[in-house]
Amino acid sequence: MKRSILLMILGLAIFSFACQSKKTENKEAPLPLGVSQIMVKETFNAGGYTYINGTNDLWLAVGQHPIEVGKTYYYKGALEMKDFHSKELNRDFPVIYFLNTISETPIANEMPMQASKMKKQTAKKLEVSIEKTEGVTSISDIFSKKDDFSGKEVTVKGKVAKFNQNIMGKNWIHIQDGSEFEGDFDLTVTCMEVVSVGQIIEVSGTIALNKDFGAGYSYDVIMEEAKLQGEKK
Repeated sequence: MKRSILLMILGLAIFSFACQSKKTENKEAPLPLGVSQIMVKETFNAGGYTYINGTNDLWLAVGQHPIEVGKTYYYKGALEMKDFHSKELNRDFPVIYFLNTISETPIANEMPMQASKMKKQTAKKLEVSIEKTEGVTSISDIFSKKDDFSGKEVTVKGKVAKFNQNIMGKNWIHIQDGSEFEGDFDLTVTCMEVVSVGQIIEVSGTIALNKDFGAGYSYDVIMEEAKLQGEKK
């Protein structure tokens, strides 16, 4: 009798332990430090970005990449932008977060789906030819002699390939003049001026190297604090 009772108690203990282990297995593991998640309700592409809408009407933007509605994704290093206006969408976002990386799993050290220079993601070569004039430096020369131009003010003339307004307190211009050096033909320019895609402009600013602004805004070569010269065409 005592043996039966002991066996019964032992069986109950084993069953209880198994149930507890199962609960532990089913319990969702905590996310790595600095990692957040979003369940996608809506997504679309525009202007080189993939826009993602999720729970609680949270909006994210990352360099263009296939994202599936209904799936959960993980991200870190989000840059908050308030009152952001997208010219491509003609839409205002009260708050949107720009991402450097996004992943299907919460493993912090995995290879991200997106983690590259924004200029490489968005630049599309235009059919443009700008006559080189005195005092104007070609974009190919800037890239081929970037060390010589680092920290110096130069003037470039070209066609506006892309324009993003009010990101991190700056306006961002992608300009091309038809020249190219080892695949680099699109120069990113930060300024406070407002221009339109397709315009021919002349700008002067300081060349900086290896600038990382976070959230995917990383550039080998960039012109900063530029000012328009003459009239826009």
